[in-house]
Parts: sequence; structure tokens; C-alpha cells
Amino acid sequence: MQNTKDTARGSLPAVKRGLLAFSRFVYMVGIQSIRILKRFSRRCVRFLRPLFRFLKRLYRATLGKQIEKIRKEFVSVRHGFSIAWDRIRKARARGALRAAGESLLVTGRGLVRHKKIVGLLFNIAAPVVALFFLVQTVQYWNSLEYGLTLSYGDQTIATIRDEQVFDQAMEMVTERMVHDTASENDSTISLTPVFALKVMNSSQYTEATDVCDLLIRQSNGIIEEATGLYMDGELIGAVRSSADLNHMLSTILEEAVGDDTECEASFLQDVEMVTGLFPSSTVISADEMKQFLTANETEEVSYTVKDGDTPITIAQEHGLTLDELNALNGGNVEQLMFAGTKLTLQREVPRLSVQITKTETYEEEIPFETVTKKDDTQYTDYSKVTQQGKNGLQKKVDKVTYVNGTETKRENVSSTVLEEPTDKVIVTGTKKRPLYTGPGESSGKFQWPVPSLKVITTNFEYRWGSFHPALDISGYSAYGKSIVAADGGTVVASGWGNGYGNRIIIDHGNGYRTLYAHCSELLVPTGTKVSKGQLIARVGSTGNSTGPHLHFEVILNGVKQNPLHYVSP
Repeated sequence: MQNTKDTARGSLPAVKRGLLAFSRFVYMVGIQSIRILKRFSRRCVRFLRPLFRFLKRLYRATLGKQIEKIRKEFVSVRHGFSIAWDRIRKARARGALRAAGESLLVTGRGLVRHKKIVGLLFNIAAPVVALFFLVQTVQYWNSLEYGLTLSYGDQTIATIRDEQVFDQAMEMVTERMVHDTASENDSTISLTPVFALKVMNSSQYTEATDVCDLLIRQSNGIIEEATGLYMDGELIGAVRSSADLNHMLSTILEEAVGDDTECEASFLQDVEMVTGLFPSSTVISADEMKQFLTANETEEVSYTVKDGDTPITIAQEHGLTLDELNALNGGNVEQLMFAGTKLTLQREVPRLSVQITKTETYEEEIPFETVTKKDDTQYTDYSKVTQQGKNGLQKKVDKVTYVNGTETKRENVSSTVLEEPTDKVIVTGTKKRPLYTGPGESSGKFQWPVPSLKVITTNFEYRWGSFHPALDISGYSAYGKSIVAADGGTVVASGWGNGYGNRIIIDHGNGYRTLYAHCSELLVPTGTKVSKGQLIARVGSTGNSTGPHLHFEVILNGVKQNPLHYVSP
């Protein structure tokens, strides 16, 4: 303990010495830094002093001299204003006329005396005033609205906003002059416009549609008043009577609707009628227009491959040949036959598509749900339907959209439940079956009921006009062979049964029962709890039997099952 204290005492002076040395180091660094900075600043001053003196002399000789003159001149002006004000004040006492004369006199003398400062101020103010007037002039002319006067020959046709309006009008002219139904001798318009800039009001501008009519009037072609039909902005043709064109469009919608008066019909494309001037060669009758619009054209559509589809079936369903289907899909349609793959097909659709929206009311089943309930008193292989499921019924109202007769969209509007569904209830056991099964306990698995006989003479099948719901088991010297319980359980019937002869029924406690019929001898009475593999009877030919054999049935919840699903020889 003493040594520790001595060590601690000895270490304190060492720490102090270290701190003292560090502080001296910092002090020396600071002192030297200050000395270096002072030395640097003195040298900079000695170096820059001549430059500062030169700049000072230059300033005094040039700009400084002028500023000093201006300063003295302003002092003189201020003193002159004081003297002039005193003289005007004294003259005002003698009368207003004398004051006005004195004012003009002192003003003239002041301008003559201080003409240098007046000239300087004028030289400064004149450019500022000129710049101000220039800005105001530019703003004035920019605020005006300009347009173009369009002339053809010596005649002014229209006043337009800009050249783009003329370009739009010429496009309209071209659309009207060129049409699929026009003859080869259609006229074309070739105009060389002359534009002139003019100040005008925006209310004087002519729209592109009116310019189009004016341009056609300037042409040498034959024109007439008609109503043009535009579909998605493209001119289809013109009809002389707008009433005939409107009636034709209404007829197309009515034919698509048929007897369904509650549906809504409209054109899928944007259809617009425009009345104006059109070349006579582009004007057709309403019937010709209808025939043109209702004619079919081919368009490509997408088809999603489903399970079971083949190239041939897809082609036949859509009116194509196998070669056409291959050509549309790169020639390798065989390699695309996977569910979910998109194929390209073709279909015929009218040029003018009709969209119909209607409300459809129908009844639809509501699927029942399956509810599983647990029963901890039954083994895990136990399963029993305690309530059969039943579908419910609901009334649905859908808003459905059809395009050219094909459904494209369906939206449910309302659903009303008419009959609630009934859940299917299945009870299953949760109790784990023991590895060893004693009397009355089921193992959950069946064994072959006649160990010494393996021949199945009749299966679970139709026979002699009726269904045989069991296995008939027989073989060499079958009479008297041992019959054992297929699984543990309780004998619920042991005795004579109509058609079965001597028979035994065992309830295995998990929804399953087994039946053993046509026995020659019954070895267990009703109520006996038997183990799996226990001897219960012997093979015979009692009841409706043509020879010694065992009639073996497996019954699940009252429904007879195929025994071969549970046992094998």
C-alpha cells in the first residue's frame, strides 16, 4: 500500500512538467507567428506605398480635379440661389410684375454664369430622357395587335391571325378536294397567297373553316354547299342534305339497338358534321355514305391462349387458315401454344363502330362455404358431414358495354341476396389414435378381410342390369375360410339380412362401416367390440348367392365406397 502512494506522489511532478513544457511550446509558436505577420505587413506596406501614391496623384490629376470643380460649382450655385432668392423677395415687395422681371433676370444671369454645370446636367439628362421615350415607343407598338391580310390576285380574301391559319385552311381544302369516292378528274387548288401586315382588332380575324370556304370560291373547280362527315377529325365524305346525313347516322344506331329500347347507343369514333363548300366530285348520296361506313375492314386483335387450345382450333374459331395464323405470328405459332401467351389475330369490323351500353339483370348462385368443426372425442381419421351445403341465390344488375356486338366492359351496379347459402359442415376428429388398437378401437386403415382368399370374382361395378356396390371375394375351396374384421370397431348387426344371408356389420367409430355377407357361420354377436384382424365369421353361400364367397362392403357416412380404394389382395 505504501509503495502505491509513493508512486502516485512521484508521478504528479512529471505531469506538471509536461504541462509546463506544452504551454511554453504554445507560447513560443504564438510569439513567433505574431512576429512573422508583423514583418510581412511592414514589407507589404513598403512595397505598396509607391503604388498608392501614384494612384492618388493620378486621381487628383484627372477625376479628382473634375470632381473638385463640380463641387466648387455646386457651392457657387447654392450661394447664387441664396442671393437670387433675396433679390426676388425684395422685388416681390415692390409688386408681382417687378418680381417676375427680377426672376427672369437672375435666371438668365445664373445660366450664363454657371453654363458649365448646366451643360453637364444636360449631357447627363438628355440620354436618360431619350431612353425613356424609346422604351415608351417600343411598349406602345408592342401593345398593338397585328394580323395578316390574305390576298389572291387583286382581291383581299380574308384577315387572319397568322400564316398557320392559312396552312390549316389549305389542309381542309385538300381534305375536301381529295376523297376515296372521287373521280380521277378531281380538281385541285393551287394558290399563291399574298400576305400584308396590318394593325387590327382580334374580332376581325377569320377562322380557318371560313378561310377554307373562301379559298374554294377562288378556285376554278365546281363547288356546292354540302355537309361533310368527319370521323376522328378526318373527312369521310359530304352529303348535300344535312338532314339526310343526320337520318343516315340515326338509322345506323337504331339498327344496332334493335328492339332494345332501354339501351344507349353511340358511335365509338368522334363523329362530326360540318356544313360548308365542298367540290362536287366529293359529294355522294346518303345511301352511298351508309354503305361506305357500314362496310367491314380488317383489324388486328390480341388473343390469349387457353389450356386445350391448338393452332387449328384457334384458326377455325376466328375464320382463319393455319397459314394465315402462322403469318400473323411470325410463322411459329406451334411454339406459342402455352396458356397465357398472346397471339395476333384478325377480325372484320365496321368502319364506323357502334357502342351500346345497357343494363342487364340476372340471377346468380352464391357458392356455399365448407366449415370444418373439430371433435376432440373422435380420432384424426374421423370425418362426417353433419350438414350438407346449399348454394344461395342473388339478383345482380350489371352495366354492360358492347362494341359491334362484342362485350368489352362489364360493371356491377347492385347485388341483392335472394337466398342465403347454407354452409357445408364437416366434423373431423382431433384425437390421436394409439399405435395399438384394442377391442373396439379403429386404426384408421383397413386390411384384406379374407387372408386365405385373393380372387375377386365381381368388382365394384354394374352387373346383370344393376350396380354391385361391393367386392365378391372367393377362390379354391372357399367354403368355410376365415373372415376377419378389416379394422377394429363394434359389431352393430350380426344375423340374417334380406338378400345378404348371414351377415355382420361393424361400426369403426370414424364414419366408416364394413359389411360381411353370405357367411356360413357368424362367430361374434351384436354389441361385440372386435379388434383389427379378429376372426368374426366363415365364408359361405347363404342368401342370394350362386356359390361360396364373401360379399364385402365399405360404407362412409351411409354412402357405399369402392373397397379397392381401401384394401388390396
